[in-house]
Amino acid sequence: MPFELRQLSWHKRRRATEAPKPVSFKVDDFKKQANHFCRVHVTFDNGDVAQLQGRVSQNPVNLTWSVNAINAHGQAVFLKWVDDDA
Repeated sequence: MPFELRQLSWHKRRRATEAPKPVSFKVDDFKKQANHFCRVHVTFDNGDVAQLQGRVSQNPVNLTWSVNAINAHGQAVFLKWVDDDA
């Protein structure tokens, strides 16, 4: 599936920390349906592999789809759907 990993950064609201950065991901059971829940498997640059719970949303202005995923440890990713025909 054509997803683009977007960088999440809280440095404007919190003190910067050295958090592991996601390097690869796999999205299970994705549907283009608002508020659909899916699982996201993420591998981080330090070798950690995590399973995150994701929620599908659609931007009402430009109609793009995205997945916001987080787990209980606070690890989070933001994935944007990229259409092949765009």
